Parts: sequence; C-alpha cells; structure tokens
Amino acid sequence: MKLNQHEQALLNILAEEWEKSGPPGYMETSIIAECLGIPIKDAKSAIRSLFVKGMVDTDEVDTFAAYLTPEGYELAGKT
Repeated sequence: MKLNQHEQALLNILAEEWEKSGPPGYMETSIIAECLGIPIKDAKSAIRSLFVKGMVDTDEVDTFAAYLTPEGYELAGKT
C-alpha cells in the first residue's frame, strides 16, 4: 500500500503509542499534529486518508483522536 510521508509517520507514532500504552494506540489529534510538526488540519487529513484505507479508526467528534486498527499496526511494521 502506498502511503505519503505524513501517513507513514502517523502510523509510526500510533504504533509507538500502542507499544507504550497498549492497543489501540489512542492519541488526540492535537498531539498527533504536534508530534508530526504539522497543522491540525493536515493531521486530520492524514487521519481521514488512513481511515479510508482501514489503517486507523477515529472517534465520532470531529476527529478528536485516532487509533490504530490491527492492520495499521501491522503496516507500521511493529509486529
């Protein structure tokens, strides 16, 4: 699966959170944006793109947070 730079970086930080705190690697969008060094709107865009690809899931309130699906964790190469 082809991922852009932000998508791959997002998978990686969520996988790190998965390993640190346990599945599913839940992180707030503002923290994701800060970790990636990008605006929140760009973080939301990466989350939406990975959601469509089945790699992350989100909460229902304006993409407040994201977390990995098992497929996303596997793609991040952390298994």
